[in-house]
Amino acid sequence: MHGPIAQRYDDDMRRLILRIITAIQLTRLTMAFGAVADLWFVILLTHASSQYVYVEVHKMELYGALMAGATVAIGLFAYGASLNDVLDARHDSTFSPERPIPAGRIRVGQAIVVTVGSLLVAMLGGVMLGLAAVGMSLLTAAGVLFYNATGKYIPAIGLTTVGLVHAAHMLIPNVNLQFTLPVWLVMTHAMVIAALVHHLEDKRPRLRRRAIIVSSIGWLIWSSALLGVPMMRGDGLWPDEVNALGLICPIGAVICFVAVAWWKVSGVSGKAAAEKLKRYGAMWQALYGAAWLLAVGLTQEAIWIGALAVAGFIAMTLIKEITGLSDRPVAFR
Repeated sequence: MHGPIAQRYDDDMRRLILRIITAIQLTRLTMAFGAVADLWFVILLTHASSQYVYVEVHKMELYGALMAGATVAIGLFAYGASLNDVLDARHDSTFSPERPIPAGRIRVGQAIVVTVGSLLVAMLGGVMLGLAAVGMSLLTAAGVLFYNATGKYIPAIGLTTVGLVHAAHMLIPNVNLQFTLPVWLVMTHAMVIAALVHHLEDKRPRLRRRAIIVSSIGWLIWSSALLGVPMMRGDGLWPDEVNALGLICPIGAVICFVAVAWWKVSGVSGKAAAEKLKRYGAMWQALYGAAWLLAVGLTQEAIWIGALAVAGFIAMTLIKEITGLSDRPVAFR
């Protein structure tokens, strides 16, 4: 093609690419695979266990349950990310002018449409997983709303809210999950990363000793609830299939995360260190799931989750490199 037609085609392609980049930046979809892995872990565990024959996920075809879980996870993740940008539009105009809304790449009204649309997509996925899943999806969405509207401005409450949102999100496919130790680990992981990111990005208000103490008390209370309820029902902390040797896998995953996170943030500081911590934290949510599946003897399922972790991290890195150029005009690039 030559002349005006070719020029118009090039302009249309540039606008399309810019819209895709803007959508990725607004919803932060490059980080969503960790949320998908959390739901897939519970779905795979539920589907493989005969003690959950009454749960909707167990009755479904596995591929259908996995697709529904991914829909819920991606929808809720995009809802939370875009809601954050909508509520922080004025703040970002001063402190993060490169974000899509203050940079003028998307209007607030359009961002609100994306936020509501993402929530509707998540609810659709929840409907596919059953009535209980819809209830937990709504509870998770309410937690996300509370955090973005209030919790993040009060660190003592915000850190606990982050942990509870992750725990509630993980229980969406099976609210009767008896093996709650993996849920507790993800809740703890999310709270620790949220605290470190808050400190590294020097967010206001700063994370003071009092906030750390209050959030630690909240962590203890909810840890007791998550781990104590199954024990009171006589289920124990882990299934009979998990022995002491099997626990080496998740313990090793935790140790590896600490080592890798320390290695990656050494020599960097501020937002750069926080970004690395968030990326590797998302990857390790998937690796925790793989480790727990190995612990219960579901080797094939563990390989699936491990492959998701690797593929998601590669995609996240590649897309980050692409979107990292988005501050320059597409035509210039």
